[in-house]
Amino acid sequence: MRTRQGARTVLLDQDDRILLIRHRDDGVIVVPGSPVGELFWVPPGGGLKEDEDFLQAARRELLEETGLTEVEWGPCLWILDTDVQWGGEPVRMHERYFLARAYGTETITRAHLEPSEQQGIVGHRWWSLAELVAAETPETLRPVGLPELLADVLAVGGRPSSGEPRVLRR
Repeated sequence: MRTRQGARTVLLDQDDRILLIRHRDDGVIVVPGSPVGELFWVPPGGGLKEDEDFLQAARRELLEETGLTEVEWGPCLWILDTDVQWGGEPVRMHERYFLARAYGTETITRAHLEPSEQQGIVGHRWWSLAELVAAETPETLRPVGLPELLADVLAVGGRPSSGEPRVLRR
């Protein structure tokens, strides 16, 4: 089974709102037991390129998907390991989620998206924890359990509660 390594950014603003990117899923990625709607929300991120480490990939993906560069980077919060079907092929997804803070008023832009991402990424939004909790049923959020995961991070001041990244198996 092929492994896809990826990195995502849990980007919080000064009001502890998280930035999520809205993607259109054309059925390429299927997570057994956790169906994804046609549109879903996920923290900015994507796959590692050759010779990149996880943090380098998170920084590059944040720039590509948002245009943001003026952020304060924190620790790795979560590690996701899950098996999916990607284009009909079994794939082990291994992603790391890094905390970052945005304090400025930079405008989010799609100008740095790769051509293949232009149609798949359809929007962005800053979400409060209360909005995430309220939206979990009608909206598809990733990773699974995002409101609870974010609540845990916010409760301990923006770091992993155990001091080590939490491993997610979904």
